[in-house]
Amino acid sequence: MGYDSDMGALPLDGRITWVRGPRRPGPMQVIGVLELKSDGSCRAVFAERVEVDGRCHILLARQAWEGKDSLDTRWWSLVLDEGHKVFTIRNGSCGDALLPTDVPRIIQALEELDLMADDTMIAVDGGLPVLPRRRPPPTVA
Repeated sequence: MGYDSDMGALPLDGRITWVRGPRRPGPMQVIGVLELKSDGSCRAVFAERVEVDGRCHILLARQAWEGKDSLDTRWWSLVLDEGHKVFTIRNGSCGDALLPTDVPRIIQALEELDLMADDTMIAVDGGLPVLPRRRPPPTVA
């Protein structure tokens, strides 16, 4: 997979969009939104938080994609690490609940988009966080 030199280690994939805008005051942090459709297709959008109107995920998604094309489409907020891999995925300002039944589809989408990191955390609403690449602790018999 190729890399765009203007975006560091961000992979070139037609399903990943990088939004740029005027910088506003505030701390630099790369944020994003993962979109997952009922047919399993996925895409993501990234931006520096200070370059997004309102500095929030939902406005980033609307800027990139205008709106959802179906009631079954889900948007979840992403916080990215320095290597542009997902550090945390949660419901955030996008408003779609992140349920335990969503976790396998999210893992598949992150792997497919090459966004999974060793320490990626999926923050399940009302449940325990899921760390897909971490080994579970040994059980004591």
